[in-house]
Amino acid sequence: MSTMPCGSSPLERYGHNLTRLAKLRTFAPLANHEAVIHRVFEVLQRQKTTKNSPVILASDETRRWSIVAEVIRRMGSGDAPFLRQVIGLDYEALFTNLSDDTASRQKQREQAYAPLWEKLVQAKPGSDEEWAVLDELLRWPSLEEWIAPTMALERLQSMFIAMNQTPGSFVLYVDHFHRLVGGEPDTYPIDASALLKPALARGQVQLIGTCMLEQYRQYIERDAAIQRRCQEICLPEVEGNL
Repeated sequence: MSTMPCGSSPLERYGHNLTRLAKLRTFAPLANHEAVIHRVFEVLQRQKTTKNSPVILASDETRRWSIVAEVIRRMGSGDAPFLRQVIGLDYEALFTNLSDDTASRQKQREQAYAPLWEKLVQAKPGSDEEWAVLDELLRWPSLEEWIAPTMALERLQSMFIAMNQTPGSFVLYVDHFHRLVGGEPDTYPIDASALLKPALARGQVQLIGTCMLEQYRQYIERDAAIQRRCQEICLPEVEGNL
């Protein structure tokens, strides 16, 4: 199912290339926070199947962004241990002009799994065939095979696919990271857990997240499969004492 407009990359439609802005010298250098910046880069350089997605935690949104902006600035200027294009997720674009096609998506999902359910009913209980079918039903589908239950999730999925086409080239910056896992359902009705978990576990997407410590504990830390791939970086609450 494709509901996305043609003519541009999903990364351009639903995100902003922050590295491109950095190369235009949009971000001013940040001084006196070398330890935190070094920590972020250290996490980003880890192997793709480890905790290689840093999540910066602080109550002050401006302080969180200042760290991210400096990381991006150094990547854009070449003054970093490695180079990535950092794409900032645009929540507003993700939720613009959505159509209510949940019922048709549910039907598509049911049709996709119907043959497996039929095989399961026909399989002898306890047989190798039954276990094989159960394994197929329970496995995480590939990034391309996954049938998104909503259009917003399909748009996010398209970003992940685009990033995964050139492994090691992109990092997704997700401000208010808790929103992606149901943290603000009234404004942003999305729960991307089922998409995030396999993508992070397989190293298909890497991100820099930011949110408050309380939000992280309530919405992200509770999901072990996501928390295992994220490295918390807490900023002290005393201004100027990072």
